[in-house]
Amino acid sequence: MKVLFFVAHPDDEVLGCGGTIALYNSKGYDTKVIIFTNGENSNLIKNSEKLSKLRQKESIKALNILGTNDVEFLNLPDNTLKKELTNEKLIEKLKLKIKTYNPEIVFTHSDDDYHPAHRNIGKLIKKIINKKIRIYTFYIGIPFKATKKNNPKLIIDISKFKNLKKTALKEYKSQKFNFNYFRNLSELKDFVYGLYNNKRNVEVFYKW
Repeated sequence: MKVLFFVAHPDDEVLGCGGTIALYNSKGYDTKVIIFTNGENSNLIKNSEKLSKLRQKESIKALNILGTNDVEFLNLPDNTLKKELTNEKLIEKLKLKIKTYNPEIVFTHSDDDYHPAHRNIGKLIKKIINKKIRIYTFYIGIPFKATKKNNPKLIIDISKFKNLKKTALKEYKSQKFNFNYFRNLSELKDFVYGLYNNKRNVEVFYKW
């Protein structure tokens, strides 16, 4: 089985679905992660070019820990990505990547996530994805969401991979000023949803 993950920034892939990535790799699935920006604006003090390269390296190391070696950076500017929704060259490029990789499942951000770049990525992928491909969405930084609570859910038990996900998250050393907040929220979300589903830790995704 081939599974494709689209995220806005380096670290979104592990915060939102790191346990699922690890689980799928343990099952022998092919996993690929495509990251739109390098998150160079996450720290206005550091040099953006150096931070961009550093965040790429952190993401590659984190994904290697989870078992994924296929990661691609689109190197788009770290902004809201609103213009990308109508960028025909980018749309055709993404369509070709999807067709070439031919995934059975796609994971991406929800179109009502708190972050504008996340929302716009979700909208863009939903716009171009083949309807035959199953697509699931996730949230970053929001422990609980009610807007999609009645949507079909994909509940992934990541209990065996909790520590692996935690280890992968430690690779994002460049994000120490605000990353503890998001990392703690991610762990809280996995734990609470686990309680809801009689598991130790789960990641929850919503079907489109």
